[in-house]
Amino acid sequence: MKSINKTLVKLPKILVLGGINMNLITSSDVIPEPGQTVSGNSIHITPGGKGANQAVAAARMGAEVSMIGRVGEDEYGVQLIKNLTSEGIDVRYVYKDSDAQSGIAIILLDKQGQNYIVQVRGANLLTGNNEIQAAQECLSGVDALMIQNELPVSVTKSVACSAKELGVPVIFDPAPTDWHLKEIIEYVDIIMPNQNEAEFLTEVEINDETSAAKAASVLLETGVLTVVIKMGELGAYYATSNDSGFVPSIPAKVVDSVAAGDAFGASFTVSIAEELSLREAVLKGCAAGSIAVSQKGAQVSMPRRNQVDLLIS
Repeated sequence: MKSINKTLVKLPKILVLGGINMNLITSSDVIPEPGQTVSGNSIHITPGGKGANQAVAAARMGAEVSMIGRVGEDEYGVQLIKNLTSEGIDVRYVYKDSDAQSGIAIILLDKQGQNYIVQVRGANLLTGNNEIQAAQECLSGVDALMIQNELPVSVTKSVACSAKELGVPVIFDPAPTDWHLKEIIEYVDIIMPNQNEAEFLTEVEINDETSAAKAASVLLETGVLTVVIKMGELGAYYATSNDSGFVPSIPAKVVDSVAAGDAFGASFTVSIAEELSLREAVLKGCAAGSIAVSQKGAQVSMPRRNQVDLLIS
């Protein structure tokens, strides 16, 4: 087994196919009822999108990252690409589309830092053959493919299928949830839902390690090799056909839970690419998520490798 703090000889290569959004984040002490107007405390405009968040988080964890996706030919699109570039991410296959605006996520935070999100996917929904062809060019030689459910299912499914054929591990964050997810799962090696997403997929209510184990068992029956259920402040449960376990969360003062799952996923994926054990990878994921919730914003809150390693040292 490799040491959790082993000095890297070769940077892992991660390919991320996914959504790229601009986040409009506000907070309020009161979540509005239907027809009710409440006052917000502040507003932040910050780069986001699950795919882009994961790309930034993986790059900060020390991986060599390529991003495939689409933005609008607008000011947000310019800012989103500039931000990815500043993180050292290969953006050659982030396309600019004149027929749609860049994706936007409107995020409301309650006084506990829990998020409520409405997405307007915009240019993300126009991804198609260009992105599929780009993935086919990029997949050879990468250590893992990260996908979510922010793009048209036909695109995500096609790229996941190509990765499967090439033997590239496919790591799937099944968010946002819908019934099309089951079309993708057959091409997935590792599925990494949060509690709500796991409940949606399995119809098992998850509130502790025992219920997480039950849900994981249902997901393993779909053919995935590994299940990791992110359980927020509780921690994370993982399972394969011959191994399982629970890793408690690392306590943190929650400021903003936006993108904490993306921080977890990227840290986990980079660790798997570095051939750490499943438990070590989950531990690093929990550490990354803990750091992310203690800061405001999405990509800006993604932790760096030294922060994660220091927290678990």
